[in-house]
Amino acid sequence: MDGLGRCRALESLTLHDDMINYRRPDIHSWPVVCLPHLKKLDLKGSPALHFNMDSLHQSPCLEGLAMKMTPIPFNDDGYCQYRISSLNGLEYQDSDTEGVDGCESSGMPGSSLAYQSIGGRPLCTWDWHPSNLRKLDLAAAFALMFDFRWLQHLPSLQSLRLDISSPVKTAHRRHITLKDLLRRETQQESNEGRSEEVLSDRYINLPKLGLIELNGDWIFEDKVMDTLCMAVAPNLSSFSYNSRYPDLTLMECIALSRKMPRLKKMQLRTLPSWEDPDILGLELEQSVQYEQLMKGVVFVIDDCRYYLASRCSPSRKSG
Repeated sequence: MDGLGRCRALESLTLHDDMINYRRPDIHSWPVVCLPHLKKLDLKGSPALHFNMDSLHQSPCLEGLAMKMTPIPFNDDGYCQYRISSLNGLEYQDSDTEGVDGCESSGMPGSSLAYQSIGGRPLCTWDWHPSNLRKLDLAAAFALMFDFRWLQHLPSLQSLRLDISSPVKTAHRRHITLKDLLRRETQQESNEGRSEEVLSDRYINLPKLGLIELNGDWIFEDKVMDTLCMAVAPNLSSFSYNSRYPDLTLMECIALSRKMPRLKKMQLRTLPSWEDPDILGLELEQSVQYEQLMKGVVFVIDDCRYYLASRCSPSRKSG
């Protein structure tokens, strides 16, 4: 990669290989390079581990960033899955204990990629703030340990995709709490025990964010979804939650959709066996006229498309 630094006019860089498994000794940072015109960076496999993220301090034009490992091949259900290893040799541990910032670590690929913590959870974060970033796509460990508070530095963000899908049942869950969504300057207020109501001036606010896609076993603390979809992303038009063990029921998603005036599409991978879309007021899309579809919300569930009128309460159907 020594010649990359001579490509100062580069606007798009895609580096992929087929690495699935890795160990801490496998991670070696490449030299910092200056790419002042870079707009898109797409890394998968070992390049995602080796690329020195300090290089992006000098990439003010960056609009798209993707960092993933190679998915496991031959996945029968059509969804990507990843072998998720720790980035610095420490095991990821989830915790409900409330905590504070500032848990430092070393040895991360690129000095600007470091660990901090909330409630003892190691989190990936960067100290560079790409104000023009529009698309962020992270998978495997990069998504599992993503620090949501970093989003406050992305005022232009339009699309957020995070994928922690793993073949190991419930082994890689990630809890999202209200503390994850607080602006850093309000973190101390939260630690002092003040109310955590859905107030846009206390939480990260991304008015341009129109798409959120969460794949894998995400667990949501009470009020997190309301806060995420109303305060953090008030103009959200598309929300996708694909989990083998969903933490949200269809009834909860329908109730949430009624609070989101710009929502056009909500996608869910599976439903609890006791939930019936028809009973909850959803109609198959093909039975609805086009004019109605433009006024309501389309739910995509197990590849079936349903329609929900956006401004009326679900009616229980007879029979």
